[in-house]
Amino acid sequence: MADLGSLAPNYGAGVGPAYLSGQVSWYSGAQATILMVDSQYSGPLLVRAFQLGGSGKSTVTLADFPSSDVIKQEPRVAVVPALHPTEGGLYLGAVAPTSFWRAWYGLLSTDSPGCFGLQVDGDVFTEFILFVVNPGTSPGG
Repeated sequence: MADLGSLAPNYGAGVGPAYLSGQVSWYSGAQATILMVDSQYSGPLLVRAFQLGGSGKSTVTLADFPSSDVIKQEPRVAVVPALHPTEGGLYLGAVAPTSFWRAWYGLLSTDSPGCFGLQVDGDVFTEFILFVVNPGTSPGG
C-alpha cells in the first residue's frame, strides 16, 4: 500500500500515478472503490480490469455509483467522471494541470474470488495494480 499523505483516503495500491483505494480487503460483492490519480499527472487514463490465472472466465466490473450524493468532497481532491468504453473498463479524460488529485468513485465487483488486476495506461506509462478478491461479502466495519 502506498501512503498518499494527507489526502483522504490516504492509502492506495499501486506505484503511481494511479492508485486503487477505498478498501483494504476486497470481496466478491460490489464494494466502494476510489481510483486516485496523482496531481503530477494530468493526462488521460484508460483502466482495464483482468483476472490473473484461473480459468480466465471470471469478470471484474468497474461501475459508477448510482448517485453522486454518496460521495464526500475531500480537500485537494477533484472528483471526476469516467466514460465507459464499449470494450469495458474506464476512461478518464485529461484535465488542466492543477495541484488537486483526481478521484473516480465507483463500485468494483467480481463474480468469483481470485487474483485480479487493473491495467492503467496513460500517455507515457502503463501501470499494473494487482489485488486479491476474497470469497463472500465484506464483513463491513
